[in-house]
Amino acid sequence: MNRVRPDRPGARTRPAPLVLPALVLAALVLAGCGQPTDLAPPAAPEPVAPSSASTSSTLSTPSTPSSPSTPPATTPPGGPVEAVREHLRQQALAVNAGTADPAQVPAFAATLTPAARSWALPLLAANLGDRMPGPYPSGVLGQQPAGPDRVDLRLCLQDRGWQVEAATGTPVNAPHFGTATAVVVRGDGRWLVDDLTADGGTCSADDVTVERF
Repeated sequence: MNRVRPDRPGARTRPAPLVLPALVLAALVLAGCGQPTDLAPPAAPEPVAPSSASTSSTLSTPSTPSSPSTPPATTPPGGPVEAVREHLRQQALAVNAGTADPAQVPAFAATLTPAARSWALPLLAANLGDRMPGPYPSGVLGQQPAGPDRVDLRLCLQDRGWQVEAATGTPVNAPHFGTATAVVVRGDGRWLVDDLTADGGTCSADDVTVERF
């Protein structure tokens, strides 16, 4: 598979950092440990004695205690999908900052594994000079857990026609949408982008979400 192609024409065949240094939904639910509660169930109401002055009795209906809400089965903050979104967002901010120095863009470097930084930072450096109106438009087409600490996400990305000329705001080239695979791994309690490669599939603008700064 090839890395996601950069948006700039004439750039290397490795992708312009797609917030993964360049890349975004499928979700991995992380189970949390529930804590015991100190609250006892409500006591049943005492029976009400019928009034001797009335020929009818009034029955008291005990209220039904509300059961605790169940968390929705969605990706929690910091999950693999959010890791890819944050990667793409920080990549775009780094492009706009005009630097690939990890000391200057620590938030971008922090979205990557050490192995991913070895190719993502040079790729970012090779594609500076234009402006990103937001992170690369992306959408999650599917997900595949590959163990307790790895999730493979299949994405649709607008990998061309998103960056614009800084002076004019004109797109650098024509729009193009393609599928890609993002490998997201968990280490030290955080999900990080480990790889992002194009896989040759097709998708469309209907498959992505656009976010602008």
